[in-house]
Amino acid sequence: MNIFTVGQNPNLFIAEKITTFTNLTRNQWLTEEITFEALAPTLRFKLSGSTPGQSAGYVNFSIDKYPLECPLSSSQVNFTFPSSKYNVMFPSSTLDLSTVSINGGVPESAELVWKLGPNATDPSLSPEEASKVSVSNLDPANLKPYYAFFYAKDFNCYNVPVSQAELKFMHVSQQVPLKETNVAIACPDTTADLTLLEDNPAAQVRWYKNNTHSGLPVFDAKAAPPGDYYAFYYEFSAGTWSLKPGEVAAPKVSVVNAVAAGTPNLGPTLGINSLGFGPGAVRDFVVNIHNIAQQNSNCSVYFLVSKIPGYNIQYQTTAGQSDVDGGTANNNDKWTFSENAGFITVTSKTGMAAGEKSVIGFKISRNGGTTAGTTQTLNVIIPAAGGGGENVLDNNQVITAFTAN
Repeated sequence: MNIFTVGQNPNLFIAEKITTFTNLTRNQWLTEEITFEALAPTLRFKLSGSTPGQSAGYVNFSIDKYPLECPLSSSQVNFTFPSSKYNVMFPSSTLDLSTVSINGGVPESAELVWKLGPNATDPSLSPEEASKVSVSNLDPANLKPYYAFFYAKDFNCYNVPVSQAELKFMHVSQQVPLKETNVAIACPDTTADLTLLEDNPAAQVRWYKNNTHSGLPVFDAKAAPPGDYYAFYYEFSAGTWSLKPGEVAAPKVSVVNAVAAGTPNLGPTLGINSLGFGPGAVRDFVVNIHNIAQQNSNCSVYFLVSKIPGYNIQYQTTAGQSDVDGGTANNNDKWTFSENAGFITVTSKTGMAAGEKSVIGFKISRNGGTTAGTTQTLNVIIPAAGGGGENVLDNNQVITAFTAN
């Protein structure tokens, strides 16, 4: 066998190989190797043969499909990330292996292929399979890593016979990071926003009143009443949790009222300099709300002031001085006011501590059409439903009679 260049003048002789057949190798294929350097794009292989004496014979040759040496380096595929593990927080996650970053990139004459085994003879994943592989530890007892190879298709060869470029695509449980775990509800609110406790969550968070996400989630995490709560990462589209079966959420979030409510005893009194009103008379009066018990109220303290047809009642929403008993400071800034046709509703901005007293100032004036000699009564009531958590109701009303002179 002689090898020459083609298209040169003169054509160059490159290599020669002489093979000798014996009686034992007649009619058999012999494997021979010719090592040469290609000095031109096209080469001519010339085969000739001879037999001893005058006997006839014939000889053929066949070139193997991939006769040339593999152009790939025998170095391993090297990932850019330091660990052989690629972690995700949900067991339902998939990974496109073509997005895995390789140090130095893929050689020009090769492509990156992935296998479920470390040997080059193991079956390769198809591009579709490699575009959405599942996590390696779906079954912890049967870990399934992925192995990377460089493959030169034109030469049907791999960079290495056994790959050490092992990638474990792992589901790793993650707890929801929280900014704080103890929340005191500030009056007059009655609920807490649990979502404000989440510290840069990496996925959707669901809240439960137990640490195993059993039963129904919290209906509205932005309005959670006092109680204990637990946060979980949840993948909505696949319906999977970050925590593995048997794992529990930690830590616990405790939501409590700002003032620990007990059983208060709230009662109103009314102070005014005179109960008689001449034509056009205007006077200040104050309502004193006392908590005479040794326990705090909750945030829901409110009382009602009745409207009476012969008089107008006004109020300020800021603290000030009421002209009662030579001048009495009021706490109107600590209360909110609203009204309807029958009552003025006054609601505290905070609960009332044990032994606390608050003063709320009003101004009352006689209407021009009020008949002289008539008497009308004004009621100040702490309703049972608004008594700040108390159950002593026999001192929750004061009735005051005003007379038109």
